[in-house]
Amino acid sequence: VCVEECFVSLQVLVVRFASLFDVKDYSVTFLGGKRYGVETLRAMGAGDLLNSMFDFSEKLVNLGLSEEEMSLFTAVVLVSADRSGIENVNSVEALQETLIRTLRSLITKNHPNESAVFTKLLLKLPDLRSLNNMHSEELLAFKVHS
Repeated sequence: VCVEECFVSLQVLVVRFASLFDVKDYSVTFLGGKRYGVETLRAMGAGDLLNSMFDFSEKLVNLGLSEEEMSLFTAVVLVSADRSGIENVNSVEALQETLIRTLRSLITKNHPNESAVFTKLLLKLPDLRSLNNMHSEELLAFKVHS
């Protein structure tokens, strides 16, 4: 269960990380207010996972989502019936469907001339799973080398 919770946490962190990413100057502002450019972080040894997180963040930021849309997307990421340990799958599926419908309505209202925004956003879900897999591989490699 802890592994699954860590994966969910990573997915949420990656989505929230996008709000710290500045596409204009390719920098990240960390919670303490310290700002680092992507190239600086790469020079400091940031690995493939961080590079993939930057790529994901850039694509997510470029969708131009509002804070409300990002919050709903985060909720969609959190509420997934295919996670292990879910006891009432039907309830979780119903909640996720409601969140997705609400997100679609909000995006349709806020982006009337950009019909592909919702589809592009949902296509980020498999990207998050891929980032999870990369993270797992790096953790496993770290554990093996420790």
